[in-house]
Amino acid sequence: MFRIVLPLFLSIISTIYATDIPSRTASVLLEVEADEGVVDVGNLPKGMSGIVIHRFDEKHEAIVAVATVTSSEPQSSKVKFSVFNALHQPKLPTPKAKPKRGDRVILGYLYDRVLPIVPNGRSFQKAKESFPDLTFIHPDLFAVELASERDALPHRQNFMKMCKKQHIGLVMFMFKDGSDFIDCISWEKVADADIAAAEGDLVAPFYNRFGEIEAPFYDFSDYKLKNFDKFYKQVEGE
Repeated sequence: MFRIVLPLFLSIISTIYATDIPSRTASVLLEVEADEGVVDVGNLPKGMSGIVIHRFDEKHEAIVAVATVTSSEPQSSKVKFSVFNALHQPKLPTPKAKPKRGDRVILGYLYDRVLPIVPNGRSFQKAKESFPDLTFIHPDLFAVELASERDALPHRQNFMKMCKKQHIGLVMFMFKDGSDFIDCISWEKVADADIAAAEGDLVAPFYNRFGEIEAPFYDFSDYKLKNFDKFYKQVEGE
């Protein structure tokens, strides 16, 4: 009986952890002034980003900006607008419409697509089991990007470039004391969870199936990752 109940209990706990991550939230712009606005949803984490959708007529609408939460009250939140270029196509005209009162705002856009940065394979498996509702983009893809650019250790700009290319909403860093979820656009922590890294040998610079990434042959700097937690907590603060 105990063997049956324990997996069920762990499954319930995993679901509880998963609910701590902000989910996609639909809202409406109540006010707009210059590059800032107010949406009709409150209690949102600072740094949570999303998209603004402007409706031109009954058949046509388009994403006209990115909205990022700057502060939040119980009933409403302030957002700051920036250019949306995730789907940039040089041969197509860029919408010139600006966010207006009444426009739809989808916060947490792509938050179900997460890039996990973990120290080993057991931690990667633990992440997938702990957050079954999330789509984890395999870190092998990120390793390939870094290898092609000869970036031995990733930094904020590498992550943001990867997020844009693969349409990722969050980067998850799994540490010995828990996991942090960083918004790909604002690069602010929007959630954390008590899901700690599993014991195991460190795969540098993060778990992937290719091994260490080489630096350019002309760069003699030390790129050995000696402390996973220390390095990536510094990256979080970049």
